[in-house]
Amino acid sequence: MAILGFSLSTGVCQLAWHHDGVFKEQVTVLESGQTHAGILTCLIKDFLPMPPKVVATTTGPGSFTSIRIQLATAIGLKIGYGATLFCPNTLDLLQWAFDGAIPVIDSFRGDYFAKIDDTVGCITEQELNVLKTQGKSICGDMGQAPKNLALHLLQYYLVHPNPESLGTPEPYYVRTPEYKTRANYQG
Repeated sequence: MAILGFSLSTGVCQLAWHHDGVFKEQVTVLESGQTHAGILTCLIKDFLPMPPKVVATTTGPGSFTSIRIQLATAIGLKIGYGATLFCPNTLDLLQWAFDGAIPVIDSFRGDYFAKIDDTVGCITEQELNVLKTQGKSICGDMGQAPKNLALHLLQYYLVHPNPESLGTPEPYYVRTPEYKTRANYQG
């Protein structure tokens, strides 16, 4: 079965492909003036050796714009190719990829999204450093980082006991896009 996976992060497009036991991957760093929305579909078109049966991407948390681009592209590919979707949240994917480590994603608002003991919330860099001094393993933006999250996404799909349960392309928000932190709130 042909599976396409993709993930966007600041300045990077990550792609992965799986078919008949063979993996292929590509990480593209955006050049000055390029945007995820402007380059992702062209990269996918050039990357695909055949139409995918499954399209995999993450639902967040992360950059609101990147999440929306990922999910809109996944839905378009689903419609265009008649593919099924696999859309886990990024924290669960990182926790799986790094064998139970605490997954952390920069919120770009002075704190980090984290999943600790099955609870998702926001945590400061100081609190993360305390966890590190306690010997906790951290992955994502403040710890072990994957070279290509899209490749982990495909591997996760292949071992997931019920991939159909993660077929809803709905953004996973820890807080809403309009959220203001105390640091940037003017009022």
